[in-house]
Amino acid sequence: MDFGRQAFVDLMASKDPAIKRLVEQGYEFVTNAFQASDKPAGLRVKDAPALVAQLAREGYLTALCPAYNEIGDPIPGMQSVWRKRRGAQSG
Repeated sequence: MDFGRQAFVDLMASKDPAIKRLVEQGYEFVTNAFQASDKPAGLRVKDAPALVAQLAREGYLTALCPAYNEIGDPIPGMQSVWRKRRGAQSG
């Protein structure tokens, strides 16, 4: 993980206790994605539930949490997607 991405994960963890728990349990941040109900019409991107379903098919445990931007402000209508390989030990 590059420094910028790690700094972003640290910032999100400092803002949200649920994210902090996921990080402590060994989950890794995947991306911020639209909630299904807030996905803009005509935009060809996967929404958070679709990403979670794809990751589960690939063998990951998944979690959704509130999304934050790079300065730590909440992003309405989006969720952060987290994954952890099944059977991975928490650190």
